[in-house]
Amino acid sequence: MKNPWSVSPKKTSIGRPRAPWDVGSDFTPEPEYSAVRSGTVDFLESALGVGDELDAAIRVLSGEADSYSQGIQQSRAELDAFERENPGASGLITAVGFGAGLFVPGAGLAKIAQTGSKLDRAMKVATLGAAEGAAYGFLSGRDEGRLEGAALGAGLGAGLGAGASLLTKSADEIAAATKKAKRQRVGKEDGFIGGEEGFANVGTAGKGGSATDASLQKRNNTTILDGDGVKDSMGKASRTIGNILLGTKEWTAKNVGARAARLIEDSEIMVRHELNEIDNIYNDTFAGAAKVFDENPALKKMLLQINRSFEDKAVSWDQAMAVARTAEEKQAVQLMRDQVKVLQDLDIVKFPDGDYMPTIVTGKDKKAFGVNDYANPVESLKQYAKDVATSRAVAKRFNIDLNKLDIKEDLNNPRSRIDIIFKKIDKAAKKELGKAGNAKAIRSNLQDALRSTLITSKMGGDAVGAVSRRAVSTALLANPMNAVLNIIEGVTAPVFQNGIKAWAQTVPRGIIETFPTISKITGVNPNKWVSNEQLGLGQNFYGEVANTVRTEATKTAEVFNYIKAPDLVGRGVDVLGKALYRVSGVEKVNRMGQEMLSNSAVQRAVNLARKGDEKSIEKLKRHDGMKGLSQSEFDSTVSALQKMKQGGSLDKNELGYVLNFAGAAMNKWQPVSASAMPRAYNDNPNARMMYSMLSYMNRQMNNIRTEVGLNLATVAEKGINTKEGADAAKTAMIQAGKYVALFGVVAGVWDDARKTLDLSKNKEIADVLTPEGIASGTFNQLASNASSGAVNIRAQEFGGQTVSLSPAPLQAISRTGSGMLTAGERVLSGEKDPMEPLLRTAQTYAPGLANIDRILRMTSGERLLTDD
Repeated sequence: MKNPWSVSPKKTSIGRPRAPWDVGSDFTPEPEYSAVRSGTVDFLESALGVGDELDAAIRVLSGEADSYSQGIQQSRAELDAFERENPGASGLITAVGFGAGLFVPGAGLAKIAQTGSKLDRAMKVATLGAAEGAAYGFLSGRDEGRLEGAALGAGLGAGLGAGASLLTKSADEIAAATKKAKRQRVGKEDGFIGGEEGFANVGTAGKGGSATDASLQKRNNTTILDGDGVKDSMGKASRTIGNILLGTKEWTAKNVGARAARLIEDSEIMVRHELNEIDNIYNDTFAGAAKVFDENPALKKMLLQINRSFEDKAVSWDQAMAVARTAEEKQAVQLMRDQVKVLQDLDIVKFPDGDYMPTIVTGKDKKAFGVNDYANPVESLKQYAKDVATSRAVAKRFNIDLNKLDIKEDLNNPRSRIDIIFKKIDKAAKKELGKAGNAKAIRSNLQDALRSTLITSKMGGDAVGAVSRRAVSTALLANPMNAVLNIIEGVTAPVFQNGIKAWAQTVPRGIIETFPTISKITGVNPNKWVSNEQLGLGQNFYGEVANTVRTEATKTAEVFNYIKAPDLVGRGVDVLGKALYRVSGVEKVNRMGQEMLSNSAVQRAVNLARKGDEKSIEKLKRHDGMKGLSQSEFDSTVSALQKMKQGGSLDKNELGYVLNFAGAAMNKWQPVSASAMPRAYNDNPNARMMYSMLSYMNRQMNNIRTEVGLNLATVAEKGINTKEGADAAKTAMIQAGKYVALFGVVAGVWDDARKTLDLSKNKEIADVLTPEGIASGTFNQLASNASSGAVNIRAQEFGGQTVSLSPAPLQAISRTGSGMLTAGERVLSGEKDPMEPLLRTAQTYAPGLANIDRILRMTSGERLLTDD
């Protein structure tokens, strides 16, 4: 096997033009070269113009060359050979080197005085650019071409420098930009919802989906025009593109504020944790009671009638207890009675005197309900518990004082608990916004973000689009090859966010937690690890937001109307999907990657807090898990994280701080929460098919925007000759470099390397690890991630299109329809193998068949139902 880091064997060049020094032969042997060494020379040459000079000096010092001229000749010959044999890799290195080199003049730009006119500054920067360009041109030139290179470099440097002067700002421009930035924030300073920055000064953002989808929150006005009390300095709110591409957290940060976005994200994490705890309790403690009511319809009917809405037919708990005959039945009724009392005490809505038992109607005939038209009383009680827990969790995160609420329940017109809290949040936001001209618009955006994250995203799992998304994703992703691919997610995102040290400290524990047998043997303290189960993600076998068919309905004021799939189909897809993701290993690998991310974030926070110096604390405040927190919340989070790592037992509040930190860190890179998904996904059940297999890449696109794009926007706004602008430019450069290295090079090489395990791919590891192979994998990853999955530069290799906006479910539907028509035509014409087109589609997109076909292709290169 070829070692890409060793010296390449000599080759004969046929296509290269004959050089002047070629004597008596049309063939010139290629010099031996090291790919790493020549790649480094290429980078330094592109960035600073001194690659071959430095390499020549090293050759002389190491004894590889007898003189400097011989050393530089050797270096250039090897570099030329490297570039000819690896044009893609050389192009990537040149681009990265040139990009890095641009920041060398940036250091000079940052020192350009903030005085004088734009023309004066352009002259200064042009002069600086000419000097640097001349030096670059002279150094990168060869022999007698150095003077020409210097002249050309001076001219290009002056031109680029003058253009770069657009990134500088005068003192007056900086002052104006500062005033503009202040005008773009409105509301009370240091408000609980607005935070230190205040609210974003924008109009009403566009709706989350199409006007024909009744699942959306209806709103007539979509913008606020000048003249409606809003100044023209108001920022631009998101429209269709923002709703489709931006994660809901990013959407909220832009259209409401970063603090509000964090509060909503934390609310979702807290709610998810509470609901998971409720599921565990009811599935355990109340399992026997549920069985009792299923086996005794008469007793079930009595519990259903413990409700004043039945008027004269209503019964009491004592009457229901009298119907219970066995000890088991009496225990079940008493358990339900006690739990109702506990929940009523916790409920934000106070009930009138009298006995009460919540019910859920499942029947369709509203005129004649029977016992079978109602859900099991345990299921009804569990849903009531979830409604109460949801409202209390959101209220707690938004600092709503529940003791001041005085809301009475009207049994004839039940109140939505979460809607009550939403109204209280709106009231609090109104108070903080004060007399801001666009206060209504910002409050409307806040309500949309709340509903999108906490309500609409949790519904519509039985929509045709949602079911088809899960079905096709299962067919294409639930296989061992995808499990191998996803292993790298336990490296790239954790290292990017938390560094190599924190990641390495987390790896041993991550392996132990992934494999329960090892965990039992080692007896490791579980209190030091944040699990997906604690974050409410224990049942999320898809590895991303799944929106599976639910057994209970959420009590809200929302009305959903959408095209639904048959209940049996939806549940069948979920059962089959869960089994296939588990058997294929994808579920386990996904969980490992996610927990590695959240726990390496915890380790990074503890490491920085342990240092305790000012620089470390500032780094910790900028961590993804800390952004949007107040100072007191930050301090409490640090304290709770340190206590957890020391093995201490956390109380409920401390655990909440830890989970919110870990959950926010995970949401940054993993599409496991509604706040991480776009509003168009959350608010349109049938449109969820458009995000099939693309949610991970959508997260990548959002992070490229926030980590690089928004920093570059800050440079343009503040000026690179200001501290804010220079810091933003530095951050953009560092983050871009880290991203290319981890999500481009590392992820690209891993993706191509795992394909060598597939016998149907005809790939060799030696080809993957060549400079050209590495460059190809890198370009492929970056193009896909930056475009949110719309671009696949290798698509033509398997008959696809380089740019495709058609998601896998639509392709499956199209190919199924085409296959059926073609099969019918072949049957009528008597052709051989008439069903082959339909079978080819089935073995690609049908869950179960597609998964078996994928394993067969991987192990033998053969297909399940067809020959190709």
